[in-house]
Amino acid sequence: MKHGRLYIIMIGVVLSTIIFTLSITGLVSAAVIDKNTVEFAYLFDEGAGVVAKDASVNGRDGAISGAKYVEGKFGTCLEYDGVDDNLVATDYFGVGGINPRTTVFWFKSRETREHSWVKWGPDSPGEKYYIRAHVRGAACNLRVEVNGGNNFGTDNVCDGEWHHCAVVFPKGSDAVKDHDLYVDGKLQVKEGIEKAMNTNDRVQEVNMGNFLASHSFMFGLFDEVAVFNVDLTLDQINAIREQGLGQALGVDPRGKLATNWAMIKTY
Repeated sequence: MKHGRLYIIMIGVVLSTIIFTLSITGLVSAAVIDKNTVEFAYLFDEGAGVVAKDASVNGRDGAISGAKYVEGKFGTCLEYDGVDDNLVATDYFGVGGINPRTTVFWFKSRETREHSWVKWGPDSPGEKYYIRAHVRGAACNLRVEVNGGNNFGTDNVCDGEWHHCAVVFPKGSDAVKDHDLYVDGKLQVKEGIEKAMNTNDRVQEVNMGNFLASHSFMFGLFDEVAVFNVDLTLDQINAIREQGLGQALGVDPRGKLATNWAMIKTY
């Protein structure tokens, strides 16, 4: 009997060790991102309705206009018709000045046009902050622009496949070509026209889809978009790309920040 009890105890210890090891491994593999750096994060996993729930601690839910829920890269996403669909981060006007920032999202489309992805600020010199598609022949590239300057990459993101896009404005930067652009984790070659930045964060709410400043409405599938007030590293971006935004940020299946945020630190 004593040997039986001892055997059961030993099995329990082994199982506890395995569970603990898996937990630690999961924590180490998670993105190292501070919850306070997330301005908003939309997972689009509601599957219905006209409200995009903000998974950050800020509660900046988005107002959906026209776009429909369909199967996405992770869970469900929004499908834009290219005519008048839009998403607005209600009462949120973006990151301002020359403060660091990172914007991430997934996109899928075969349509070559100046897709309007994420935009804020007025169309004034240096003040606007627009992330959109740059048309190059039959292809389109990831592009960020201010009034009078721009920075765009070379990889085609309008080939009918899902592509992960990340636009990083590093700390200490002051001009549009200081941005680092990533497509599917690949750093893009910088092209464009240099221009100093001073993003206005008081006039224009963040729009995702609207053709602001005579570009084109977004046409295609849009998933897992977030804006951060820091310059994420490539490792962090790849964690978001590979694990999905929800898992990388420690969000539970209901779209809320999970308690393991307390265990996640910045680099």
